Amino acid sequence: MMSWDVFIMKEKYDFEAPEEEQPPVPPLGQRDEIIEKLTRRIPNLDYRDKAWGFLEGEGYSIEFNTGDEELVNSIMLHVRGGGTVMETIRLVCETLEAYALDTSDSGYIDFEQPEQAEQSWEQFQRYRDQVLKNDN
Repeated sequence: MMSWDVFIMKEKYDFEAPEEEQPPVPPLGQRDEIIEKLTRRIPNLDYRDKAWGFLEGEGYSIEFNTGDEELVNSIMLHVRGGGTVMETIRLVCETLEAYALDTSDSGYIDFEQPEQAEQSWEQFQRYRDQVLKNDN
């Protein structure tokens, strides 16, 4: 099943600047601390597997790809289903003091302008539904 992928990182990456001018992006932190912070703020987040958290929401699910390293540089959220996911993504960013990059358009989600992020999520759902319909 296709997912809408959102990349959680500590600082914004400037896609316009040449790679050699990019400042190094600091890590999000230690995996155990990140998991502890997230599960405290999002009680139904299942982190039995430290590399992959799983959240079942209202009409949607999110997999948290945290990786195998103790020091976590970024988390990839794999969002599936439908429903309202922005509040959960905002909560993740607030909890980790991080930014969310919408990988479908390489734009950062601006939670002050949630309509734009909602639009991207809705576009992904329409695209996914179209692809699935054509596969049948």
